[in-house]
Amino acid sequence: MPASRRLAALLFALGTQAACGSGPEGPTGPSAGPADPDGAGPALIGTVRWAFDGDAWQASGTPPECPSPLTFTTPADFSRATSVLYPGQIRGDAYRPHGGLRFDAPGETGHVAVVAPMDGSVYRGARYLERGELQYTFDFVHDCGIMHRFDHLRDLAPLLQQLADLLPPAREGDSRTTPVAGGRIVRAGERLAAGVGGPATRNIFFDWGVYDLRRRNDASRNAAWLVAHPGEFAPYAICWFDNLPPVDAALVRSLPPGSSESGAFSDYCR
Repeated sequence: MPASRRLAALLFALGTQAACGSGPEGPTGPSAGPADPDGAGPALIGTVRWAFDGDAWQASGTPPECPSPLTFTTPADFSRATSVLYPGQIRGDAYRPHGGLRFDAPGETGHVAVVAPMDGSVYRGARYLERGELQYTFDFVHDCGIMHRFDHLRDLAPLLQQLADLLPPAREGDSRTTPVAGGRIVRAGERLAAGVGGPATRNIFFDWGVYDLRRRNDASRNAAWLVAHPGEFAPYAICWFDNLPPVDAALVRSLPPGSSESGAFSDYCR
């Protein structure tokens, strides 16, 4: 990304912070975990399980409060991104509740490290082929009810690779997920993968969807919209742009949209 754009994003973020009178930023470092507003340390992870019952997400017990403010560790080096995919728009032949980032700069190899944006349990995974290249999807759920889904990962970290090796064999275009063995935890900032997308086909990107399982989103209040976009994802998706540290939030919003069909339109982002 040009230095001028990085500088503009930084100045915008600092100006926004000053205008809003915000305090210290949320966790951004590789070892940071979700903040506990009561000062008791990070919430326990892996004690509450979430599942979709066909109509709504349900918790197996009483979930803890989510960190407040809900700030995510930035999952990749966004300064290398060339465009952003907005969550909540039509791309290709389908509605996509998730967003993502593309890395199309000349000489890009796809060796983009991806780290966990939040503590969570590994919930589901898939391995599949896309135009002959092996790809991985994983869902991570914080006990409080926030789920992160990453797709088009490669070169997995050892923990995820162990889980991936137990998934159904990879088939072309079959990205259906399978629940993984319980009790596997990742922490905010922990590396998930060392590469993304399909370098052989020069299709270098990753998808990132964030879902607040505690409640349906504002878009779903429109009955016609909900009929058109039912299920476990679209009614619970959120715009993760403003859950990033301010500099990265501004940087993402400064990127050109990566969708030729929908541009910067989003049902979730304002």
